[in-house]
Amino acid sequence: MADSSGAAQIPMLRAYSEQFQSEGPRAVSDRRGRLFMEICKPKKVTRKQIAQEYDLRPGTVSALVLQLIERGLVDEGRPSTLHKKGRPEILLRPVLSRLGVLVVHVVSQTVHATLVDLSGRELCSRSEEVSTEHVSNTDLEDLFIRMATQISEEAPKKTEIVGISFSLPGIVDENNNRWVFATSRWQNIQNMDFSEISQKLGLNVVVNKNLNCELRARIARRGEKDSSNILFIHWGHGIGASYSMNGTTLVSGNGGFGEIGHTHVPRQGRVRCRCGLDNCLETQAALWALLPDLRTLYPEIPVDEWSFEAFLKETRDFDISQLEGAINSMAVAMRNLTLILSPHQIVLTGPFVQHGGIFERLCEAFREVLPSRSNLFALSSASVVAARAGTEDEIIGAAYPLFAQAIRELCS
Repeated sequence: MADSSGAAQIPMLRAYSEQFQSEGPRAVSDRRGRLFMEICKPKKVTRKQIAQEYDLRPGTVSALVLQLIERGLVDEGRPSTLHKKGRPEILLRPVLSRLGVLVVHVVSQTVHATLVDLSGRELCSRSEEVSTEHVSNTDLEDLFIRMATQISEEAPKKTEIVGISFSLPGIVDENNNRWVFATSRWQNIQNMDFSEISQKLGLNVVVNKNLNCELRARIARRGEKDSSNILFIHWGHGIGASYSMNGTTLVSGNGGFGEIGHTHVPRQGRVRCRCGLDNCLETQAALWALLPDLRTLYPEIPVDEWSFEAFLKETRDFDISQLEGAINSMAVAMRNLTLILSPHQIVLTGPFVQHGGIFERLCEAFREVLPSRSNLFALSSASVVAARAGTEDEIIGAAYPLFAQAIRELCS
């Protein structure tokens, strides 16, 4: 957010800026957007500085800045601390609370709705657990509309909500804004169309696969090289993956890419998965499947991912051997994906890998099933890291498409 010096921290600023980098016919019309992006950088920015850096006449800069001010994107102010004698130059600062995006995301079986501004700051939020497995499309639609209405009523009056971004688990058709299947959460959620929600709320709606949102934000936040390939795996209530090749997150036309939790795991007997198939990876390693056995030793283990993560951290004598089968199954899945996709880095998220002992044992098991000297991948073996806990990246990545569109429209 902006401080008295005019500094601002805007997640994915580089990604927002890329839409104004045209050198063709749009170069002049994009000039206002480029100036706004300059003002958004975490440094002191003045009209004089912009005129010098962009080789523009002071009058042109003043006209463009005035337009940004009139549209509520920029304000002006003097620095709080004066270091030089004479009249200080007026600083230009982005109004980060001018735009807001409502992000709806799911943790285990709890729906969270969070309104964030351009800085990623949470303005208000709501959450509601949906523990009934047989909830219908209509039930969730009604819940989404109710939560969005409540958030809209609580939102700061100065903040324009430019849309709702749904960050969802399971099979998500991002191209057609459709939640195809919720897999391990709610079996009856199938082919949910979000157009009616958009119409009832009068807001633009986008639908994203949750892991794609996290990976998108991580790449932008860390400034990953465009040439790097990143495999992103979530191990929690369910199990899924996302993949970025050369900076581009891969998606499929039907939304089914990355459903590794429902790949087949050989075993004696048949265990039915919540998706309807038998012997899926989730039946061996997902939190929902592990809970019954774990509760024989730890009756107080919670089903919610965040609470389960806290439980693991607070239980110093947690018996990791209880997860040996799950760890080995995850290691095999990592091996298979590594051989298919050849990532430079494997990023693991979820409550299990936030526990140091579990993460170390998983890395050890992965090295056992895919030794570095076993094949050509020894020349470029993938590094394995555990990503920070929490949903900040998911929210930021989900909000990005709507913020990018709103900035483009306001700066056009």
